Amino acid sequence: MENKVQPPKKSKKRLGFIMIGIIILIGLFFGIKYLVYALKHVSTDNAELQTDVYQLIPQVSGRIAKSYVDDFQHVKKGDTLFIIETDDYAIRVASAKANLQNAIADLEVAKRSPSTLRTGLGVPSSNIKAMEAANIKAQQDLERGKNLVKDDVITRANYDALKAAADAAEAQYQSAKSQYAFSQKQIGTAEDQIKAAEAVVAMRQADLANARLLYSYTTIIAPADGQLSETKIQKGQFVQAGQPLTTMLGSSIWIVANYKETQLRKIHKGDEAVITVDAYPQKKFKGKVTSLSPATGATFSLLPPDNSTGNFVKVVQLVPVKIEFNGSIPTNYNLEAGMSVNVSIATKQ
Repeated sequence: MENKVQPPKKSKKRLGFIMIGIIILIGLFFGIKYLVYALKHVSTDNAELQTDVYQLIPQVSGRIAKSYVDDFQHVKKGDTLFIIETDDYAIRVASAKANLQNAIADLEVAKRSPSTLRTGLGVPSSNIKAMEAANIKAQQDLERGKNLVKDDVITRANYDALKAAADAAEAQYQSAKSQYAFSQKQIGTAEDQIKAAEAVVAMRQADLANARLLYSYTTIIAPADGQLSETKIQKGQFVQAGQPLTTMLGSSIWIVANYKETQLRKIHKGDEAVITVDAYPQKKFKGKVTSLSPATGATFSLLPPDNSTGNFVKVVQLVPVKIEFNGSIPTNYNLEAGMSVNVSIATKQ
């Protein structure tokens, strides 16, 4: 029998060392690559997608007359979503219109009053002139009577008659002047009544505008383009002013990434970012930093920490960073608010 040739053991060892060396080199390559990447990027998985959130809340109370929406429906800005029964608010508008017309009529009457009074002012004015002339003559007759009674040309009775006539003429003259002054005062009062009537008209116009505004609130429209959440409001249901009907999410979407305060010095507005959504781990989206929060997340919390009230434990704070997508998002990716994402920002230093 022929002896089989056995491969030398040294060749197997050499091959093993070569494989180990290749593995080490590959590890070093990727390790160095990761290290270089980490030096030029700051990353976090504490990030999520966010969008505008609109609470649709009626500003008037009433029963839902019509509902034009379903759960999760897409809507456009200005689309009618709900209509509240308008009967009560239509009556308010009609009543406000009637009150305004009545106030306008009163104003027209008030405007005519001063003109009428000014026309009538000519009579007291003429009376003053007539009474003044009669008074002057009566006073002159009295003065002549004084001299005549001294010379016994007229009797004392005749003088007393002249004096009585002069006193009566003086009284009539003063009465005419008082009547004229009263007529002038009535004109001033009438002009004040015009101002008061104008104020009432302005108030009734405001009432009508308010009634129309309340009427307009019976139609609830979409404040922006977006998508509704679950809608539980049905036709015939009574809703109160301030009662949330449903929630609408805006059509635009962005990322809020919470970075450690120690990473913040490397992040600047305009820095490029790579975004990976957990729902689509193989797809990398491009974005850029648009703004940084003016304070840490803890500062805006309902109960912000107060380190002066007890034992202090230093905790690394997180600062929200807003990142927007570059361009439009492909329609075959369903990116929804609240989804978790990973963000890596290319730093400039």
